[in-house]
Amino acid sequence: MSSSRASSQERFLISFYDPAIATTDAKGRTLASILAWSDRKLESCHDYIQVIFPLPEASAFSYVAPVVDQATFEAFHSRADLRSQLRASLKRILGFYGFELRDTEKGPEITQGPDFASASRNWVTRFDHNHLRITRIIRSLRVLGLEEEARAFFTALQAVYKSSNGRISQKSMMFWARAAERPLYLAPEDDVDEGDGLDFLYEYDERKTRSRSPGTNVGEEGGHGEGHHAAENNATD
Repeated sequence: MSSSRASSQERFLISFYDPAIATTDAKGRTLASILAWSDRKLESCHDYIQVIFPLPEASAFSYVAPVVDQATFEAFHSRADLRSQLRASLKRILGFYGFELRDTEKGPEITQGPDFASASRNWVTRFDHNHLRITRIIRSLRVLGLEEEARAFFTALQAVYKSSNGRISQKSMMFWARAAERPLYLAPEDDVDEGDGLDFLYEYDERKTRSRSPGTNVGEEGGHGEGHHAAENNATD
């Protein structure tokens, strides 16, 4: 990727999520306009999920999908307004899947909403393109600083999986777990760590590890939180 394209992508993701700028994507859509879509449009359109939940890995499905670089990563971890906008994206997509997000004394909690039975019909199945989206969403939340929300989403998915009587495949659950639990430098589709992770994600995970070690000042940890699986080829949407 050329430096000019990388810089353009960096500016786009920050300005797209910046409520004071609200720039449009390649198709002229703002974040607010996408979040106002009907559930039917969220289901049928396949090129918005990579924009509102970007990853540090290139998309296998859209060559124009923005990629999270170090500047974008640092911006989201340092700016509450960007994370608040990302949380709004999460709330909308959770409603699409039949969930609700609420804050509790113990942190964010995601539970099944009143429309869960109908909203879950198209994704509580052996495999669906929404399973790819869910992997992406969990990883994107963690990468961009909403670790607690990512963990709450995964917990809610675990409950659905356990009660689905085999309607959700073990493979999908495996990728959701990888997205939720692995170090950030290791993408869900990677079977082993071959040292190909991005340096800034390695460094972030190292700081987290040090901050948890005895005698380490918690204030040394950077950011405000930790932040391609296809049916057969293990790639996110």
